[in-house]
Amino acid sequence: MAALSTKAVYGLAAMHVLSHAPNGRSMQVREISAMTQLSHGYLEQLLSALRRSHLVVSTRGASGGYKLARGAHEIEVIEIVEALEGPFYKIEGNVGSSLILEYYWKEIEEKMRGLFASKLSELDRAYQPHFYDI
Repeated sequence: MAALSTKAVYGLAAMHVLSHAPNGRSMQVREISAMTQLSHGYLEQLLSALRRSHLVVSTRGASGGYKLARGAHEIEVIEIVEALEGPFYKIEGNVGSSLILEYYWKEIEEKMRGLFASKLSELDRAYQPHFYDI
């Protein structure tokens, strides 16, 4: 992964909305869609990937929907990004068999993982002016 796509950014926004569901109740896709301004279909794709990665759980029925699988203070941003983008660091094919180059990229990966190790609950500081009415 060279950069974060809108998929990761939108997934983070959806997870942030879910982290503010009152009493951890399930939220329907239409509710999340209205709060994030994301299309219903695209949001369903994102939530499906997050469900496969065990970051959200879904329930069927009239009062069903999605909710976080764990507390927002337990979910790292990197987990969300990797669930939607794939592995954060991956050398594909032969990169010249250079141990120095591999060491360099491994060091970059460690630094980037440190940056994205913050918890979902910590995003409130960044989203302070963007609280949603739930």
